[in-house]
Amino acid sequence: MSTTDQGSMGDWQSLEPDRDPNRPLPMDWQSYADTVVSQWYELLKSDPEESDVQGFLELHPAMVPGGSGDIGPGGHHGSEMSAVFRRPALSGDGPSYEPDFMWITRSSGLVTPILIEIEKPGKRWFQKNGRPTADFRDAHDQLNDWRSWFARDGNRALFRKNFLFTDSYSDRPLAPQFVLIFGRAFEFERGGGHLDPRAIRYKRDSQRAENETFLTFDALRPRYDHGRSVTLTMTAKGPRAFAFSPCYGTGTHSGPASVLLGEPSDALDRSVMMSEERKEYIARRWCHWRDVELNRRAGVNQIRSRKPGIE
Repeated sequence: MSTTDQGSMGDWQSLEPDRDPNRPLPMDWQSYADTVVSQWYELLKSDPEESDVQGFLELHPAMVPGGSGDIGPGGHHGSEMSAVFRRPALSGDGPSYEPDFMWITRSSGLVTPILIEIEKPGKRWFQKNGRPTADFRDAHDQLNDWRSWFARDGNRALFRKNFLFTDSYSDRPLAPQFVLIFGRAFEFERGGGHLDPRAIRYKRDSQRAENETFLTFDALRPRYDHGRSVTLTMTAKGPRAFAFSPCYGTGTHSGPASVLLGEPSDALDRSVMMSEERKEYIARRWCHWRDVELNRRAGVNQIRSRKPGIE
């Protein structure tokens, strides 16, 4: 919806979200959270492969930690477009790397890339003798690889060019954070295979370097502030939507994302826990806000105000 006034520089619009009570609504958050947690634990009980976990989280970005300042020193402004990248390529000077997920969060003084490594959940952190397993050492070393990538001359500038899509935060310092999601919580409980679980937990936590976070797969929960997020894939033509959270909704600020990310049909086809009516509605509203934004850029319309609200 919008109201329009005539002016010498084109039409001035006051934008409002669609408030039609008969529109197809997104899935209720509590129903979604209960359902996805149940599915998550069923998946973990099956001793899944890493690829199974990756595929699940790509369809449920609200489960991926890091998108709203919950990890690292900043990020309280959230991530651009509420988007998490799946398998982004870090290419530049030196070897190239591919984290499993990456958020890029923002705050008043920082841009914080949150790079995330996941492994097969059944892998153990420590051997019975208390020594780190080779699986843990190898997974942890991938965080060191990413740290070294950001330390190389020129790679931070390449990162800004490839992953920061607006000018509003492009000059803020980068403060990368590195997350390892590994193993199960019961390894650090009585009966988990260690004589002194508290001591082994302390030893695990002491392995963390600066700007690192360790989590078990049991710690993942859907976050309400990630609930309207989208998973992205980087392509030769730029970022593209891969899947929408079941609670995703458009609004008056959706225009820039709809222009940048292109046609949403494939991503909507992949999205789960969404009715066909809801998918069709999001596609229509996506195109509506894309046209509003393109008209603004062409000078056809100027935006006077944008009212909040999720469609």
